[in-house]
Amino acid sequence: MVKRSLFLLGLVLCVLVLFIQPVQGASFTIGPDCNFTSSVPRTRPPSEGDELTKVSIGIYLIDILHLDEIRESFETKFFMQVQWQDPRLAEKLQQKSIASCNIKMDDIWNPEPYVTKYHQLSREFDEIASVNSKGTVTYRQIFDAELITPLDFTKYPFDTQDVTITIFLMPNQPEKVELVANQEINKIFDQLSFVGWSVGEVKTQTGLFASKLFQKSLPSFTFEVEIKRQSKFFVKKAIFPLLILICAVYLIFWIEPNQLIPRVSLSSIILLSVIAYELNLPSQLPRVPYLTAEDTFLIGSIILIVLALTETIVTYKLNREEQKSLALSIDFWLRWLFPLFLLGLLGFAFL
Repeated sequence: MVKRSLFLLGLVLCVLVLFIQPVQGASFTIGPDCNFTSSVPRTRPPSEGDELTKVSIGIYLIDILHLDEIRESFETKFFMQVQWQDPRLAEKLQQKSIASCNIKMDDIWNPEPYVTKYHQLSREFDEIASVNSKGTVTYRQIFDAELITPLDFTKYPFDTQDVTITIFLMPNQPEKVELVANQEINKIFDQLSFVGWSVGEVKTQTGLFASKLFQKSLPSFTFEVEIKRQSKFFVKKAIFPLLILICAVYLIFWIEPNQLIPRVSLSSIILLSVIAYELNLPSQLPRVPYLTAEDTFLIGSIILIVLALTETIVTYKLNREEQKSLALSIDFWLRWLFPLFLLGLLGFAFL
């Protein structure tokens, strides 16, 4: 009876864990609300000698979900922390005799961090900051976003891309704010679900962005990650089979010039195979309006096959006109030149 009761209790707990979802719009912070009796000035925190207000910012990349070559964007989830000092809030906490509390961002001065260059953006938590007794204000948020980033697939499938997250600060006095990168947070989660890419090191940069819209310079923070395509799959599935077909064309130059049917049949079959192969490639190729390295290699391969087919007709005609020695000479030279043409094509396309 006891075992049965324990089993039913465990079953109920499993159902609760699986089907009860977290409440949307919850707060990232834990602790009581500040509930100050008097309002907090929304002006920039005072500082000695009118020094700049230092604002530290850090981003932790949780995941990269998808890269869209058409929209030049990537889907990502990331955590952001922004921190600054406000001694006025420390005084109010001391009056209430509490160590920390939570307050809405709209109720205090804040640097107004703004994620820019996005198609879609959503926040998982309310816009609430935590304040401690030293006056340190910490704002934390997790974003689900589709961010815009320049992509270049010219070297596909050996391409490297830079995905960036850009944050602007838009306070009422941007020239009085100094933005500092928090390198303890600027990191990447060890196990991303981003299949087919290798993720490199994080690069961060702070500076000023000259905004034409606001007609002033805004503090900016850029979080950049280099990603490199894992090209082994594409080499095995796209490049290597095509290379085998081109090498098969090389056999034409070893067949006697008077053997028209075998030479034409071989080159024609390979040409049709390459065309059929090309028709099946679009699902794997990036959909971009310019030529990639893979496209260049494919077009060059077709040109080489057509060249071999043309040579077959020319040497056969020379053989019919009793110029067999010239036809054999052309075959001889192409036995050496064709591999050089192929190596030149590989270098031109992929290097």
